[in-house]
Amino acid sequence: MKHILQILALLCGSIFALALALIFNFFGYEHIFFGFILVGFGSVLFLIISYGLWRTREKSKLSDIKKVILWVIHNLKFLFIPGSKLDDLDERKRLHELIYPKLNRLHRYKSALFIIGISTIFLLCSIAVFQHWLSPYTFIEATTYSGLNIDIEWYYPPRPGHPLGQTFYGYDILARLIFGTRPVLLFALTATFISSLIGILIGAISGYYEGWVSAIIMRIMDLILSFPGIIFAIIFMVIWGSDFVTLIIIYSIIGIPYFARIMKSNVTKEKVLPYINAGKVAGAKNFRLLFRHILPNCLQSVIIGSSYNICRNILGLAVLGFLRYSGNWHLVSVNDIEWIEWGYDISIVLLASGRFGYAPWSVFYPSLMILIAVIGFLLLGDSLSDIHLLKQEKL
Repeated sequence: MKHILQILALLCGSIFALALALIFNFFGYEHIFFGFILVGFGSVLFLIISYGLWRTREKSKLSDIKKVILWVIHNLKFLFIPGSKLDDLDERKRLHELIYPKLNRLHRYKSALFIIGISTIFLLCSIAVFQHWLSPYTFIEATTYSGLNIDIEWYYPPRPGHPLGQTFYGYDILARLIFGTRPVLLFALTATFISSLIGILIGAISGYYEGWVSAIIMRIMDLILSFPGIIFAIIFMVIWGSDFVTLIIIYSIIGIPYFARIMKSNVTKEKVLPYINAGKVAGAKNFRLLFRHILPNCLQSVIIGSSYNICRNILGLAVLGFLRYSGNWHLVSVNDIEWIEWGYDISIVLLASGRFGYAPWSVFYPSLMILIAVIGFLLLGDSLSDIHLLKQEKL
């Protein structure tokens, strides 16, 4: 369209300039320039008015005349200087090419799974950050035998003072759920972050440098994977202790093989692509190729795997909290006054003879919080996986 307007303006301007020169019997640059501007203005004005009248018939709350006037005012520069909008058209096309992929990428994140997952995670993080403002009772009242917990009935049902009921020791369930959110998220996110960093480094080296280095690294990872996570955690807690930091270190070790295998698979596929071979021919070092080019292109799968690893850590902590009380091993300090764990609250109820049927709310709400946390990260991981697959299909 822009080339047609430009040719039309030049042709009409040349014809009118020639006509003026014949009338005034004078061939000068001012007449040619004037004819070019005037006829270009007239021809383009005719096209704009025609196009404006056609558009106003589609949908317009204004009259056709007002619509045309607004259209002419908006294109005054184009009317007086034919071809002035050509650069704008190129700029619009360039901006469209830059913005459209971003808009398309944002549109992918509008799926229901992603919105529900990210909203759930945001809700849990908000509870963890503002726990002291959201809890009806203080942390001391939710973890110790204070005056609040004396002379009250155990497993009291929900009531105005305790909207979700009370635990075996008379603690408020809502307060324990709120104060238990921060340590659970802190444990799961920290362990996943540490294991992902180490796993990415190990997997990248193993995938890029094949041979005995890769074989030794992956056999060590297979050895760790051969142990069930819970058994592995219990063994090392007997050796190292059962404080909060030790649990994070143990589950960081458990998560390393998952990230190492993901990264090794991605690096193995990425290093044979043509741009890596071109970099080698150009003289790029292996360190630069691995950490500057290959590694950034392999992180998306690691991010997806992180969400699943967070779910695994949340469930693992809940199982350890449950087994600690039921087995009487005294390995996990989940009943420590420094932090609250939902699995420990569940174990107390299930081990009390006949208490589950008498006070089901004391099991239901901690289990519901574990379910919400796991489902939130699972939905986020599934949505990111779908987005990643859609992107791969379009490449």
